Amino acid sequence: MDILVVNDDGFDSIGIRILAKKLKKYGNVTIIAPNSCRSASSHAIEVKNPITVKKEANYEGIEVYSQSGYPADSVRISDTICNKKFDICFSGVNDGLNLGTDIFYSGTSASAREAHIEKMYSVAISCDKNSFDIVEKELDMVLEYIFNNNLFSYLYTLNINFPIGKYNKSKGIKFAHQGYKLFKTGFIKIDDNSYIEHGHYIEEDKNTESDVYLANEGYITIVPISLDQTNYDSLDKLKNKFN
Repeated sequence: MDILVVNDDGFDSIGIRILAKKLKKYGNVTIIAPNSCRSASSHAIEVKNPITVKKEANYEGIEVYSQSGYPADSVRISDTICNKKFDICFSGVNDGLNLGTDIFYSGTSASAREAHIEKMYSVAISCDKNSFDIVEKELDMVLEYIFNNNLFSYLYTLNINFPIGKYNKSKGIKFAHQGYKLFKTGFIKIDDNSYIEHGHYIEEDKNTESDVYLANEGYITIVPISLDQTNYDSLDKLKNKFN
């Protein structure tokens, strides 16, 4: 089994190295990732400029490549670099949660979604900021759960989050739906022409079956995410009214 490991934090980040090392027992692992942090790049891709690829020093016997494009480009260029089609793509472990509406901004989730588009099994994994202790302790359990239960599918990407940072041990794994986190963005003027973002979350999902709520309660959450974003209830209503 050929396993591609990607992320948006960069090829030498803590999370990608933990993930790649723990995946070695499941197959042949290759890391391809941006040459610097590309957090919050969403599903951007490089279409006008060349992508520069560099073979980096192997990590724990794993081949490592850096590339100058966006996170999703790691998946797009993988078969060209390695001259093979990968079976599974794991993205992460991201240094920062990707719960609820975070996934629209996340390069981690987008990279896994790109693998889904390219007909690979795909998984995105994230943890709270600087919370790699729980990842080190419980990632093996999460990976065993995925592989032993054959949770892979071409119908979805698995978006997985460890619980929020106050927990050093999870309460277990819960399947959930994607919730919401409403973020009010503000900007501070720092000179005549420049502004820097600041802000805070003003509302989080209280639905007890959402990933946002369950991560706040100490659970590892798994959300199967589809490429199809159609709201079918609304579509049916619009069809009945206007078609």
